[in-house]
Amino acid sequence: MKPIKRILVPIDFSECSDGAMQYAGQLARVFKARLVLIHVLQPHAYGMTETFNLVDHYAAMKTIAEPLLEESRKKLKKQGLAVETDLRTGTAHTEILEKARSGKADLIVMGSHGRTGVEHFLLGSVAEKVVRLSPCPVLTVRPEKASKTARSKRGKGNKPKAGMTLYS
Repeated sequence: MKPIKRILVPIDFSECSDGAMQYAGQLARVFKARLVLIHVLQPHAYGMTETFNLVDHYAAMKTIAEPLLEESRKKLKKQGLAVETDLRTGTAHTEILEKARSGKADLIVMGSHGRTGVEHFLLGSVAEKVVRLSPCPVLTVRPEKASKTARSKRGKGNKPKAGMTLYS
């Protein structure tokens, strides 16, 4: 098994990704690994008449994202962890996978909002695409409330069936 030295952590500044970031921090401490935090600003579809509004919107998003990414880095750095950041523009799963390849990530730790049904169909899942296409192992971390809901649906004492993925 390849040693874990670089852990890529995609973050969207949600509670869900904050939990994944903390989980990744614990793993980094155990493996003495470097954390790489990545945030992707996704471009929006626009018509020709909306071009100028879009430019202002992108600048505003970048102005908000940069300090939030830096704040996340500082939080982990205070815990004695080696951390770097990367702010990109593009399609989230594509940029995450590119960074995993170019940055030689040994592991990706990312949050999964746990959407299902129509919401999942309409919004898609960045985590699902990363899991399917990743060049390295991916650990998905679901929010605590989603984990409790999944456990309560299974019922007490019922273990997951073989082949079923259980997120924690």
